[in-house]
Amino acid sequence: MRNLRLVLLICLPFFIAQCRFENIDQPNSAQPGDVIEISITIFDDIVPEPNPHKGVLCMLVPQDWSFISGSYNGSLGTGELFLASEWADSAEFYYPALDFGDFMQWIAIISDTGYAYSEPISMNINIQLLVGQTEGCFKLGYLITKATPNIIGSSWSPLSYPHQVGVPDSCQPNQSYSVEPAPKWDALFNCTSGWTGSDAAYSVPISGFDAPSGTEDEQTLFLFGDTFIGEVDSNRHRTNSTIVRNTVAILKGKQPLPGQISFFWGTSEQNQQTAIFAADTHKSNPGDWIWPMDGVSPNDKIYVFGLRLKKDTSGWFFEPIGVTLISFTIDSTQSISSYEQVDTPLYYKNETDGSEIILGQAVMPMTEQSGNPDPDGYIYVYGPKNSSLQKKLVAARVLSNNIEDFEQWEYWDGENWSAEIESCAVITTGISQEFSVTPLDDGRFILVFQTGSQVAIRFGESPTGPFDFYRAIYDCPEVRDDPDIFVYNAKAHPHLSNSGELLISYNVNTFDFGDLFTNADIYRPRFITLQLGESNNFISIDHENKIPHSFSLSQNCPNPFNPTTTIKYQLSEDAKVTLKIYNMLGQEIRTLVNRNQGSGAYSVFWDGKNEFEENVCSGIYVYRLAANEQLKSRKMLFLK
Repeated sequence: MRNLRLVLLICLPFFIAQCRFENIDQPNSAQPGDVIEISITIFDDIVPEPNPHKGVLCMLVPQDWSFISGSYNGSLGTGELFLASEWADSAEFYYPALDFGDFMQWIAIISDTGYAYSEPISMNINIQLLVGQTEGCFKLGYLITKATPNIIGSSWSPLSYPHQVGVPDSCQPNQSYSVEPAPKWDALFNCTSGWTGSDAAYSVPISGFDAPSGTEDEQTLFLFGDTFIGEVDSNRHRTNSTIVRNTVAILKGKQPLPGQISFFWGTSEQNQQTAIFAADTHKSNPGDWIWPMDGVSPNDKIYVFGLRLKKDTSGWFFEPIGVTLISFTIDSTQSISSYEQVDTPLYYKNETDGSEIILGQAVMPMTEQSGNPDPDGYIYVYGPKNSSLQKKLVAARVLSNNIEDFEQWEYWDGENWSAEIESCAVITTGISQEFSVTPLDDGRFILVFQTGSQVAIRFGESPTGPFDFYRAIYDCPEVRDDPDIFVYNAKAHPHLSNSGELLISYNVNTFDFGDLFTNADIYRPRFITLQLGESNNFISIDHENKIPHSFSLSQNCPNPFNPTTTIKYQLSEDAKVTLKIYNMLGQEIRTLVNRNQGSGAYSVFWDGKNEFEENVCSGIYVYRLAANEQLKSRKMLFLK
């Protein structure tokens, strides 16, 4: 076995200590019928723990794998682990196995003894699993928690995914996604005077053109939540700093050039820094404030959805109490004018179960003005349906000309568009509070969100889904620097993206409030780019490997597959490349690649659809790679 990676995942709500996976060891590959061993180290500094709790480990594995034995040892002693089907059912309820891929299941095991403790603990867990007969590349997941009711669906339970095991061969090391940091965008918000950090970081194209490859004279309105205003000294400490509830910035052009961005906040009569957006609707009460959510700019007017908040009864935390719609224009001097703010029916709380719907966290315009493919004239507005344990995706829509007429809004009830917000149906689960939904040129939609310390995506067939299984595309490195750091709220910025890619941001924060003053690198957005290949199949290029010595085509993985698989190949020289799918009658089904490519290693994602975006039938297919005068082909099996 080899150490796959160090896993450090935040598992508790804001401002509370955290438990974490410190290490996961497992084999890269196994033969069908093998017994494999997995070793996991966890650390828990949630102390004191006066109530004796057993420990629960849930494992996401293929359906024909089974548990043989488990044991643990550490600072609290040693013991055995036993199957606990009720905890597997709980993991399945909150994290459906099909959301992570076909033919997967949850296996849960629980400790034989419960423990109370007053000091941080470290435990080593050793598991033996029997590998099934199904071949492919499987992404295993692990979830750890204490045996406490209703805890798995909360942020108290860290989920580590994926760890790949190939049966019978090792999975290729590269994912079928090419994701790279975007340091120039990071640097744009690394300011040392004035605005020095915030969370949120929504972007709204002022022209209303929301698709990639817009004009270079585009202006972008950035929306920020709680913001530091002050100075950053040579030691990266924030000095003379004030925190205001929200601010904005305007970027001229599409490039992340520091000289082209200006930050703005309000000023009180006492010449103190204040928020741009105040809670000033007729339902607002003293002490309420606005958290800016997403926005849109149809018909030369900017609309921003504002989450109205208040302190809870404890005075330490906050609670949502409404959603407002803020409208304004920006004049030639970059000043806000024609400002209005109204209450909306886009917030709903179910008093029976305590769940709440907050619409406005993500906006997707599908108008002619937006430049998005296949426009239908609607603006789609998304949000989470929050319970105490989970965030679920819900949606509404309105024609762009009717955005201020709330009687014209419609809410997706799972089958049709309804007039009642309480009829909102869950589209998918496991999203972050802030996220994004973006149309792709091939007719699909990509949902970008945060889960633990990872940026993740799902693909959907329409603005209301269904969205397919979860894909983790990026491990945010900041959490490795300090156990107090956490990351959250990934979202895409399509109009700031170049053709063939998607610019994505996420936020960085800390459980230790004092660190926000001593480390100015923590509290500001980070950016990455996700590369989108031709035909909107995902293609990644292994830039770090040396030039391959030969022309090769690997077996697709997983195989058999449903609904997606990855095809990898290597080019030893520059070539005109075609990669095509054929059925067993020799009929061409899909062209995945048709272009000139340089030498290197490539991965191509296929979604099991033909050239007409129709799902193919179950059966054997041939994929054929041609490069200059060279030709290779292999077979693969698609199962429904």
